[in-house]
Amino acid sequence: MALISQAEWARRNGFSRQYAHELVKKGTVALEDGKINEETANVILASIRDLTREPKVNGNSTNGHSKKNGVANVVVGCETQLEASELSKKLLVTRIKNEQEKGKLLEAKAKTEIGQLIDAEEVKKAAFDKARIVRDSLLNIPDRIASLLTSITDETEMHEILTKEIRLALESLTNE
Repeated sequence: MALISQAEWARRNGFSRQYAHELVKKGTVALEDGKINEETANVILASIRDLTREPKVNGNSTNGHSKKNGVANVVVGCETQLEASELSKKLLVTRIKNEQEKGKLLEAKAKTEIGQLIDAEEVKKAAFDKARIVRDSLLNIPDRIASLLTSITDETEMHEILTKEIRLALESLTNE
């Protein structure tokens, strides 16, 4: 557990002191006794960096090493580097999934705007309204034909009248 200054940590990782200070100020990297725990900070740095780009120091790709006087110094220990790599992969997978979901949402919005998709709430409301009409229409049949049916004694004729009224109620729905 090596505690180093923000400036030293920034120099070893190839970015400015201001960036290191910004990471500390945001709470991304924590200070211990006013210094940075290099091992922990490097893991955090690896997890937040843009994984689509290779890290660079003075315009050169570092591949996990920083250069000082022409000698490569390992920035992260083997175990920590492995953990950082796993964390970076998980973060990349999460970012990819997030972007895919955003793409699906945008596609659905576009289809809705051009009329290929309909809002589920609109469909539910339209179905409810249609069902309400069917219900009301069927419930009105007895009131309309009760007096007519009381005078009829033939069962077949009564059946025909009821069937006709029900059919008219249902056909009126298809005409709307």
